Amino acid sequence: MVLAGPSKSADATFKYISPEQVPVKYGGLSKDIPIATEDTVTEAIVKPAAKYTIDLPASDACILSWELRVLGADVSYRAQFEPTTEGSYAVIVSKNRRIESTDEPVITESFKVGEPGKIVITIDNQTSKKKKVLYRFKTLPISDL
Repeated sequence: MVLAGPSKSADATFKYISPEQVPVKYGGLSKDIPIATEDTVTEAIVKPAAKYTIDLPASDACILSWELRVLGADVSYRAQFEPTTEGSYAVIVSKNRRIESTDEPVITESFKVGEPGKIVITIDNQTSKKKKVLYRFKTLPISDL
């Protein structure tokens, strides 16, 4: 048995069970979406008063889906598609928005990619505490739809 307070319960749980197997209501990413529980979860730390970017590559036309959770919330989140083709324009996928502890704990989004590029997710932590980010993504070729 392991005892942990509310602010450390997710960290304690992830020492023994991977985040992709833990239900959302307990701090994990297990949810019914196109991303399977076998898809690897990446963990990152966002330092206090800092921004952290996540690049999700897309080499061909596809549907790019992702899940993201910030433990502790109180950050800003945005996502945009940046094509690699010169002369193409960036597309805002999700406007800058504040994620509070009362919001939906897992952000789940998809974007239909028509050309090579990447989704750039920005997490802005303006608090004095570090935040842990859990995310995973999957690309599904349009021919598979």
